[in-house]
Amino acid sequence: MSTAASTDAATAAAGTVAPDPKDNGSLRQLPDSPQIYLILNGLRRWVPDMTTIGNLFVSGTTAKSDPNLGDIEEGAPLTSGAVLAQASGSDPIYLVTNSKKMWIPSMDILNSYHFDLGKVQVVAPILLNSIPSGPDVQGPTS
Repeated sequence: MSTAASTDAATAAAGTVAPDPKDNGSLRQLPDSPQIYLILNGLRRWVPDMTTIGNLFVSGTTAKSDPNLGDIEEGAPLTSGAVLAQASGSDPIYLVTNSKKMWIPSMDILNSYHFDLGKVQVVAPILLNSIPSGPDVQGPTS
């Protein structure tokens, strides 16, 4: 058995599935649970509060009820107060969470996450440059 196949088998036996980027950008919650998760780079990440939801998403964005949410591997929760940020005079937009900036490489990806362009915080370049880079935000794949 190949290493990849044995890793997949071990993951399935553990009761979780490997990260699946096809769901990137979706907000999900277990039925009858108030906790909301963002599928970010194939991992479910808890969105800790309404402030964070308000900072990131288009008004009216709702979470889809998903009884299989627990099957998606869990990543680090978003930071309370996570924001979208852009250095003044610069094009790149970042998701800033967990003391990292994550580049959002295209408007298609920004829109697939239901991020609100109007909520991007424009900051001095020195501030954004002082935040370490994390992985890029990946769009959904088919």
